[in-house]
Amino acid sequence: MIGNKSYTIAPMSKVHKKVFISLGVGQIACSYALGIAGTALTEASGPLNLNSFWMGLLGAGTLIGLFGSLFIGALADKIGRRSLFTYGMILFTILSISQFFVSNLVLLLFIRIGIGLVIAIDYTVGSALLTEWLPKKESPKYQSYQLIFWFLGFIAAYFVGIFSSGFGEDNWRWIISSSAILGLITALWRIKANIPESPSWLESKGKRQEALKLIHQFLGNDYTLPEVESKAEEKPVAWKELFSPGIRRNTLIGGIFYACQVFPFFGIGIFLPILLENLNIGNPYLSGILYNVFMMVGVISGIIIFNRISRRAFLISTFYISAAALAGMIIWPSAPVSITLVLFSIFSVVLSASTVLENPYPPELFETRLRGSGVGTVVAISRIGAASGTFLLPVITDNWGVYATLGICLIFLLFGGIVCQIWAPETSPAFANKMVRKTA
Repeated sequence: MIGNKSYTIAPMSKVHKKVFISLGVGQIACSYALGIAGTALTEASGPLNLNSFWMGLLGAGTLIGLFGSLFIGALADKIGRRSLFTYGMILFTILSISQFFVSNLVLLLFIRIGIGLVIAIDYTVGSALLTEWLPKKESPKYQSYQLIFWFLGFIAAYFVGIFSSGFGEDNWRWIISSSAILGLITALWRIKANIPESPSWLESKGKRQEALKLIHQFLGNDYTLPEVESKAEEKPVAWKELFSPGIRRNTLIGGIFYACQVFPFFGIGIFLPILLENLNIGNPYLSGILYNVFMMVGVISGIIIFNRISRRAFLISTFYISAAALAGMIIWPSAPVSITLVLFSIFSVVLSASTVLENPYPPELFETRLRGSGVGTVVAISRIGAASGTFLLPVITDNWGVYATLGICLIFLLFGGIVCQIWAPETSPAFANKMVRKTA
């Protein structure tokens, strides 16, 4: 007998855990590839005769490639999630290895952009698979847990970079191509795990029987596809609709808050060795280790508290506190090393905690019909901030000094805080409901 319970309410099972872990190991590989660029390019500055312009441009290459998320989503909707998710990491591994053999800067830039495109596949398709397979009530929680995997990879890149030596002028090649190891591990894991296609996608393509077969195979005969409301009268989404009255505020808020967070995060995080060498912060290696440790503390703290306070309070407070820490470092550049280190640690904890909202908040800003296009637009706007921060940090530091760099980051944080304080809507169900009750 076939049950009539939606598969989206099934309890956590083996297939859910396989999808979760498969996405998690990919997050480690992707963030490692993003983070390793800073240390590798710093070491390559001599052998490749890099100036600050090329160092920033190559560092931003993968983030430029992430603009491909606008098109990857459409491709995944057309051909499915499984094949892109399973085999994309093979291309990631090949591109990572190819960096070892390249000395031409333009070719290296294109390879970095290509790696960014593959990362866009993993982010876009992996998130869709996780959302479409996991129980609806569990999905937001497990989406936030993915940030822990992401930070593990990003932090690991820093440690591998600063402790790798012994290869002379080719040291940078071994460092930058080391992401191939994680890419290969991820590819082999996914092939062995044999992640099934998304039942929701199969149904959307009229393959209902295939979808039901997967549900019964992995979750049991008690579960079926959820009832889908008729979309006969639903108008197709036009991109300009996201900037129409009543909606454009949410579109702009989503893009601005995201871009203002990732500008300092990637700018400082990827080129941390350059920043620490120019700061009054004592031993730069020890300071870098502490910075990365506090980043992990920050993201774990953010996961714990983000559902316990309102979205608005979380956004505004993280912008202002991290800005205050940077302001203290700028105003008092000759402060004792202990004070500077405390301020830098506060900045690290709060900024990394703020990134927790990057997954749940943008989808909450849009109604169901506009959600896919809205989130894609928000992410694209955010990549402008990420790529700009990564490109500009070495250029500004080289020409005007490290405190000018911190000043630009401070401006972005203050701007993000002010915009959110004025316009950011409250979207967390618990606090939004309280506001409605108070108004009633």
